[in-house]
Amino acid sequence: MATTEPIALVQSSNQIQGYRPKLIEFYGYEGEDFRHFQELLDSYLILSNTHSDNRKLAILKSQLRRAAKVYFEKTILKDRPQVTYDEAMELLKSHYITPELIQNYELEFNDMIQGEQEHPQIFLSRLREAADLANITSEAVIESVVSTQLIK
Repeated sequence: MATTEPIALVQSSNQIQGYRPKLIEFYGYEGEDFRHFQELLDSYLILSNTHSDNRKLAILKSQLRRAAKVYFEKTILKDRPQVTYDEAMELLKSHYITPELIQNYELEFNDMIQGEQEHPQIFLSRLREAADLANITSEAVIESVVSTQLIK
């Protein structure tokens, strides 16, 4: 005997229409990674097809919180009321990505060791990411750490 039950159409979770990366807020506190914030913001702006400089600035301002928002409003906008999005990002970058921060990343890079159960490829991936954070571009430097710290 056939029954006539309603059929529910389920949308597959693999088919996300209109995907946009999640925006994160940036507070400007120690330990926050401005480059990660910038990467997500840039991805969002590209995927949302945002080209207007005023719109980009509005979105940037909406994602800044506390210390970062105060710095943006009281320093950047006060000194340069007609600042463009690209100029604002460069000013924020120079304020939050300091030589001291890069030096800390370099020290952490130099102190990296391979974990006992860590696959060499995973260790190399971690090293490359740490090198990127420390602005280390020399493949020879990365390879020297691999050769001295790799567990055989």
